[in-house]
Amino acid sequence: MNIFLISFANNFFNPQGLLICGKTIRDMIPKVISYGSQIRKRIAFLLIDQQKTKGENLKRIALFFLILFFSANVYAQYTPASVEGVKPGRNTTFKNPYSNSNETRFIGLCFGKIYNPNSGPDVCFYSLDVIKLANGCMPNFDYVDDPNYVLNSKICYILKTYYPGATGPGQLGNLDNEAAAIQLVIWNYTNGLDLSTITSNTVKNRANAIKAYVEANATSCSPNVTFEIIMDADPDYFLVRTTDDNGNGIAVNNIALSITEGSLSDDTVNTTSPSGYSNPVQVINAASGEITAISNNIIMPKGTVFRHSSDQCPRVVLACPGPGEKRITIDWGALPVELTSFVSVVTANNVELKWTTSSELNNSNFEIERRISGSSVWNNAGRVSGNGTISTPVSYSFTDRNLSSGRYDYRLKQIDYNGNFEYFNLSNEVELGVPAKFSLYQNYPNPFNPETKIRFDMNVEGNVSVKVFDFTGKEVATLVNGFMPAGYHTASLNAGALGLSSGIYFYKMETAGYLKILKMTLIK
Repeated sequence: MNIFLISFANNFFNPQGLLICGKTIRDMIPKVISYGSQIRKRIAFLLIDQQKTKGENLKRIALFFLILFFSANVYAQYTPASVEGVKPGRNTTFKNPYSNSNETRFIGLCFGKIYNPNSGPDVCFYSLDVIKLANGCMPNFDYVDDPNYVLNSKICYILKTYYPGATGPGQLGNLDNEAAAIQLVIWNYTNGLDLSTITSNTVKNRANAIKAYVEANATSCSPNVTFEIIMDADPDYFLVRTTDDNGNGIAVNNIALSITEGSLSDDTVNTTSPSGYSNPVQVINAASGEITAISNNIIMPKGTVFRHSSDQCPRVVLACPGPGEKRITIDWGALPVELTSFVSVVTANNVELKWTTSSELNNSNFEIERRISGSSVWNNAGRVSGNGTISTPVSYSFTDRNLSSGRYDYRLKQIDYNGNFEYFNLSNEVELGVPAKFSLYQNYPNPFNPETKIRFDMNVEGNVSVKVFDFTGKEVATLVNGFMPAGYHTASLNAGALGLSSGIYFYKMETAGYLKILKMTLIK
């Protein structure tokens, strides 16, 4: 390690050696972090000693410290990437909102790679900064993900709706024009670029059409979490979960685990499909500590933001998912936020969420996440700032407005200043409005033991029955039989209370003009 430090310091002052240093930083990051503050102090000492004889490199030293401490302090989020070129795209003239003068640039979709030891495929990026050119800002592995950047919700919606992630409404056959139009709309949201100043009518008309569709249809949106450590109900255990870009569980092998205090029952875990969860891992002989999970094959989702290490090139946002190296860390044993209540109140098409904390430690903010009940995909609904560190009760509220009729689940994602986070789930399902039609849904869980829930919808009030039959057709339970109002309903079946044995059962919903039968399985 000492040889590395001396070589690094010497190369750092050599213009030719800067290219070497860039790759060296990338390759040594795990080792630097592993050695912790001792290594940072040794590097600092060497550079300060060099500074005494090479005063002309003060600026480089300052920049190096910024890079070093950035990479060390957000190690849990460190994922390098490269931007290597721009295509498809085209030369486009528009008025730069900063210079207020017309500029002609090659505008379009950037391509590059997310760092992966297995040489992952090319991925696509859009630029987030109109004032900074992508051209000339393309050294390999000069970008790192920026977990502190809050992506505009409408940009996230664009990435999930339009090229290259999806074929959005009205997509142009000429992808050069399509990519240029999308990029310019993104700059409209990030930098206030005036779309009317685009000189190409084809690109301008397409950009205006995209923005009009986004303004009319976009809902709250944020990048999906594809790699997370989840605390088990037993506080001495945790699980790792991996998903694809759509929130579906996927299998990932050889995820490396470590803890700063005590030990773990497993040093590596595998996640399995379709759940995406690992087996529980036990924390042994530790009252606290940081748990870290590392994998080189995690799917980085659309909407992940990367920043250039020098901050002289534009931030870029991932437009198509790709595998890369990811490291996450959580504080185990600490309770950064103690939540004492979390409730919902429905008024018309609005849902007001209220929660209270008894104490907070380094609480940056809460992100409010919502999903349609039964879906695996969580969407960002909003954000509420935390109160840092405080030992007295604090009450919060957030109103999710103008929702469509349906059933929804909510959760809070509490985020610390260091990027660590934990979830708090709303205990009840939120029902909103009146369903569009009669519906009977698959019971959950299924198979079940001993209890399961059966959901059904009624778009008008009336008499309804929900009955359960065994495999021979014999009725074994009546869950609902009578007048019910229009709305979303749930019936519960407790097989233990009814003395039912293992096997296949059927349940039937019947009302005026509607009948449906579904199958369920009881396993004891």
